[in-house]
Amino acid sequence: MAYPYRREMSISFGGPLTPGVKSIIIANGVAFLLQVLIRPLASWFWLSPPAVLPPGFQIWRVGTYMFLHGDVLHLLFNMLALFVFGCAVERTWGTKLFVRYYILCGLGAALMAFIPYGPFYSVPILGASGAIYGILLAYGVLFPHNQIWILMTFPVEARYVVIVWGFIAFVGSLVGADGVAHIAHLGGLVTGLALIRWTGFLRSSARGRGEMMGSFRDFYRRWRMKRLRKKFEAYYEKRSGGGNDPNMVH
Repeated sequence: MAYPYRREMSISFGGPLTPGVKSIIIANGVAFLLQVLIRPLASWFWLSPPAVLPPGFQIWRVGTYMFLHGDVLHLLFNMLALFVFGCAVERTWGTKLFVRYYILCGLGAALMAFIPYGPFYSVPILGASGAIYGILLAYGVLFPHNQIWILMTFPVEARYVVIVWGFIAFVGSLVGADGVAHIAHLGGLVTGLALIRWTGFLRSSARGRGEMMGSFRDFYRRWRMKRLRKKFEAYYEKRSGGGNDPNMVH
């Protein structure tokens, strides 16, 4: 599948702080400050699948967990990654589409944690990493040949970094022994891939519309037309008797 914006592969990391990235960084900073001032706050809003499901029904946790962080370094690393990769993606897609994509990747990462497997189902999860993994996936698709310097030493193309990090998230989800919510990272990547591949994010950005719901409607219409076409073909074949109907006009 050919994606637009391949011509912009030379775009630099970071650059001027974009509005969407700036707003997300401020929101995470304010949330962390509140965590410091109100100690029990994290436990009220982190993601815990058993608390979200009946009888708790604490649905807000699916969205609020992505604005909380375990410590200052956790916050700084996530916001640095958001700045490095997110600004380029936002400049390409526009602020409205970028923020929608970020939030949806965070929600998709949360839903992945509801798989009743291993330690992730019962251990509290917090942090923006799931949404940021979705941003990394978008960067790798938009700018696959851009060089990312691993440990400030080894230059690796963005597409390969996405593949390697995705593999690490997958293996970590199976093992789950290092205290990192790999299942959320994997969920962010999978959600980002699904949004880009099947809902037309890149196609919408190329047209300059940035309307997510329009992409969903286009996808539904194509699916619906395909389904109706199959029904009509089956009906026509049944009525024609496989071509043996003597009354059929050719």
